[in-house]
Amino acid sequence: MANLIGLAVARNARAGYDVRRDGVRGAPGELTVYGSAEIHSSIQKTVELLGLGSGALRRIPVNDRFEIDLGALESAIARDKAAGCVPIAIVGSAGTVNTGAFDDLAALARIAEREGIWYHVDGAFGAIAVLDPALRPRLAGMERADSIAFDLHKWMYVQYEAGCILVRDAAAHRATFTLTPGYLARAHRGIAAGEVWPSDFGVELSRGFKALKIWMSFKENGIDRFAALVRQNVEQAQHLEQLVRSTPALELLAPVPLNIVCFRYRGDGNTAEAELNAVNAEILVRLHEEAVAIPSTATLGGRQAIRVAISNHRTRREDLEALVQETVRIGDALMAEQPAVLAHR
Repeated sequence: MANLIGLAVARNARAGYDVRRDGVRGAPGELTVYGSAEIHSSIQKTVELLGLGSGALRRIPVNDRFEIDLGALESAIARDKAAGCVPIAIVGSAGTVNTGAFDDLAALARIAEREGIWYHVDGAFGAIAVLDPALRPRLAGMERADSIAFDLHKWMYVQYEAGCILVRDAAAHRATFTLTPGYLARAHRGIAAGEVWPSDFGVELSRGFKALKIWMSFKENGIDRFAALVRQNVEQAQHLEQLVRSTPALELLAPVPLNIVCFRYRGDGNTAEAELNAVNAEILVRLHEEAVAIPSTATLGGRQAIRVAISNHRTRREDLEALVQETVRIGDALMAEQPAVLAHR
C-alpha cells in the first residue's frame, strides 16, 4: 500500500494533466516508471493498478552488486522521451528483496532532479538501517526523495501490518486522494472537526489505528535499542558470510551489504548447474521439513540460492552455524542420492 500511494501521487503530479478527471487515457504519451530488475514485485502490481500496464515499467539492468545500472537508466529515459513517452517516476531500492542491495540513491536523486521526474525510494526494510550511524552513509540520497515507503513490521519488529509512506509535497499528496462528499462534510466543531483527515492521504476511508502499536513499541524500547538490533542483525549476516566463505562445499552468490545472505551448496564443484539448482531447491525444503531453519529462495543469474534474511531479534550466531552445518549435511546426503532427487524435482 505504501508503494501504491507514493507512485499514485507521482503519477498525478508528473503526468502534466488532470489524471483524476481524464484518467490515463488523457495522457499525451505513455506514462513510464523506472526501477532496477531487482525491484520488489509490489512495484509492478502498483504500476498495473494505476492503469499504466506492466509494459510501462522499465526494468533496468543491474551491475555485479545487483545495483541499478545508472548508464542504462539514463539511456532508457532518453530513449523514451525521444519516443514521446512521459517518464513520471524513478524507483530507487534501499535494500532489494533478493540480496539487500542499495541502489546509488544520491545518483538517482540527481538524475530525477535533472529530468524533472518524481523520485520514489522503496525502503521496505532497508530504510530502517538509517538508525545505525555505521550504516547511514549507505542511504545517502534517500533524504532527497519525493516519497519513501518502508515497513515497520519488518526490521522494527512491529506486528503485521505496519507500512509507512512519507511524501515531501503535502499538497500533491492530498490532491491525489482527497474527496469530500456530503456525508463526509467537515465541521468546525464536534467529531467531524479538523482540517486534515487521514482519508485525504490514501485509498482507505475506514482504517485501523496502526500507528498506536508503532508508538507503543517506540515508547517501550526507544530508538537506540532498535538501532542496536539492526546492527546486531547486520553483524550476524557478516558472520554467516564468513562461515559460507570458509566452507568449501558452499558458495556465496551475492555481496552482503546488509542483513541478507544468498548462498548455495556446491559440493565438490563438479556438478552441472541444473543439477545444483535441483539439489539446492531440495535442501531448502528439507531444512524446512526438518525444522532446522526457514530460509527462503532467490534466483540469481539462473542459480538457485538459499536466501537468509536476518531480521529477528532472537537470532543467535549458533543458529547460523547450525544452518551451515545442516546445509552441508543435507547437501552431501542428496548428492549421494542425486538421480532420485533430480527425478523427484
